Amino acid sequence: MNDFPIIFSDVDGTILDFENYSYKISLPAIRALAGKGIPLILVSSKTYREMLKLHKRIKLPWPFIFENGAGIAQHGTYTLYGKTYQELLQYKPAIEQACGKITWADNLSLTKLSEYTGLPTRKVKDMMARMASLLCIAPHTLDIKKINKQLHPFGIAITTGGKFFTVIDSNVNKGSAVQMIQAMYRQHYTTIYSYAIGDGLNDADMFNAVDEAYFVGKRNIFKNIQTLCPVIHKSKKEGPGGFCEVIDRIVKDYSLT
Repeated sequence: MNDFPIIFSDVDGTILDFENYSYKISLPAIRALAGKGIPLILVSSKTYREMLKLHKRIKLPWPFIFENGAGIAQHGTYTLYGKTYQELLQYKPAIEQACGKITWADNLSLTKLSEYTGLPTRKVKDMMARMASLLCIAPHTLDIKKINKQLHPFGIAITTGGKFFTVIDSNVNKGSAVQMIQAMYRQHYTTIYSYAIGDGLNDADMFNAVDEAYFVGKRNIFKNIQTLCPVIHKSKKEGPGGFCEVIDRIVKDYSLT
């Protein structure tokens, strides 16, 4: 292929193991991409502070997307889109009315959050350094589509993740942020070909914004993903193993091995 490849990837459950947050399995594939100069753009619900530290640890020089598309960072700075954390706080009553019984992460102590996530308190502090989103804990039986219809007049939306639900401005998402970065690269390359790799329902907007999408999550939710993203591939392995499988396939497609 002659197009310039760009890979967008979710973080938790994709390059990081969902249970222990390790990138040991995915690191060789990440290093292979870096060695070939293929951009790996991380796309996550994590905060700027969390993503910046991860970027430094695995030595990625490219932009990244944080807080589910509410922010894009590059060259040591960042831009926020949509409502800020402080602006979102005023909508808590409306969200509680739409969702029923929920627990706000910012109402819990660092100790409680550490117990719930399995993270040390220093990492919990980074997780809670939110600039354009809110975190809450709620039953995974919530009807997200119905709830977001109720929240639409307020210009906010709720998305599902691993351990938390995230509230952000309804005008921003992973897909819109991916499109912004694609536009950046089109200024430098005649044609690009974009890939997305993810493991959850909150990756659907990202999947639909690229040329080729791969799902590396649990097989039991793949059917739900297919209803949101009709053209999507399923890896044989799950999590970081699936990420490595997809990267190997992409690298071979470009005859770069």
